Amino acid sequence: MRWFLVVVVVAVAVGFPGGAAAGWSLTGSGSGAAKAKTLGSGNAPSGSVSGHKVTVTWTASSYTNGGAAAGYLVRRYNASTGVVQTVGSACSGTIAALTCTETGVPAGSWQYTITPATGNWRGPESAKGATVVV
Repeated sequence: MRWFLVVVVVAVAVGFPGGAAAGWSLTGSGSGAAKAKTLGSGNAPSGSVSGHKVTVTWTASSYTNGGAAAGYLVRRYNASTGVVQTVGSACSGTIAALTCTETGVPAGSWQYTITPATGNWRGPESAKGATVVV
């Protein structure tokens, strides 16, 4: 019965967008050997502009047990409308570093967010960072 409960809790945590990532690991044998862990939210990034390049920088996120997130997803939002935009290739996909530089950013006012990720696990998206103007 305990294993069933762990599986249901993990399935529910992963199944809802914006929910915290959760997982469990075996640390020994016998009852009570499984431990739950969650992936913390992303930290609001900062951005610096040079022409049509925006360098986005953020601090690391970690699991409640202290393990670091393996990577991060970067999103760019239109600061006026709040609509998510497609980020350039250097900032797309899962980024293993704590910075990326998006090139060819169109003129406008933009805000970035960070979502920590490990495999298919996702932590909550960060608050939007300060507005950058290109």
